[in-house]
Amino acid sequence: MKTRNKQLTYALRENLERMTAYGESKYAYRQQTNDLRRRAKNELICQHRTPEEIEKALLHIDAAKDKIFSFGTMRSYIRFVADFADFVASKTGTSRTSVEDSVKYIQPYIDYLIIKGNSPNTINLKLSAVCKATGQYVVDYTHPERRYADVTRGVNPAVRDKFNSHRAAEALELNRAIGLRRSELGRVTIFDVSWDGEKSATIRSIGKGGKHNETFITDPAKLEILTKFYCDAIADARATLLTKEQMQHDADLHHARAMCAIDEYNRVMGEIKGNSAKRDEYKRFIVDFFAKHNKPLKENLDKPYFLRGAGKVMQQSRGREFKFDRVAVLYVSATILHHFRSDTTIQHYLIK
Repeated sequence: MKTRNKQLTYALRENLERMTAYGESKYAYRQQTNDLRRRAKNELICQHRTPEEIEKALLHIDAAKDKIFSFGTMRSYIRFVADFADFVASKTGTSRTSVEDSVKYIQPYIDYLIIKGNSPNTINLKLSAVCKATGQYVVDYTHPERRYADVTRGVNPAVRDKFNSHRAAEALELNRAIGLRRSELGRVTIFDVSWDGEKSATIRSIGKGGKHNETFITDPAKLEILTKFYCDAIADARATLLTKEQMQHDADLHHARAMCAIDEYNRVMGEIKGNSAKRDEYKRFIVDFFAKHNKPLKENLDKPYFLRGAGKVMQQSRGREFKFDRVAVLYVSATILHHFRSDTTIQHYLIK
């Protein structure tokens, strides 16, 4: 008796949910991937494979291929594969196409998204979700190149933000000061904030992939804002810095996070420009921070970071700087954004 296929939406969702790895270390999987790729590269070189063949083969090696580390990523991927399943159903006339048979519709789906006018960033996200759920690799499909300079979300407040200005005012104000992600901001409590007199505050939060993060605030203006919300929470006898009502909106809190990072970068630059002693102080902080978190510091702190390509052109068209000081960048990365690479911080936040 022939077994009836599940609905494709449910089958893809089940595949994704089996990949749950919340709280596991992405860094460990990245190290494992790098080790596997190094060994494979040596073998391929000995086989006299071309550089192009080697590059493509290495892109098919990923220790985290069947892992999803963030609930937010899982939620987005489930939504994206449902969209793909609807597309397959429109082509086949049935919602019960098998996962294996759905693979041949991946490239037509990408072509459809291009015609539909989806941005390269959106297309890449949807393709990543579909490939994850079907066991395929993004590199095997023709898709538009995603460039950070083309991503406009977070560059300016979204159109809808003006409708949220009153309801989201408190959340936007607080996040401009502490720069958390939406889910982190809604969860942060007075017990997560530690004070060092009036000089600084440390905010503990659980971020993407279950990472335990610490946000370090020293700017007097931002400390004043944090203090206000902290005291309001105590006065109202509640734990969270923001009420549920203050978080019920869809304002662009990521834009506030980016602006917080920009503010901090400019503050640090103001302190270290022309002040070698202060710059050395920040350098020591970064070296110690990376060592404390067992992260290799591979960047030369004395070498400026220069944007290139589309990012450089975009900055020049705005009359903005395309040269960044790695000391200030990595300080922002470590204390506000919880990243460990200059390119991530600059391209996702500082040029917004």
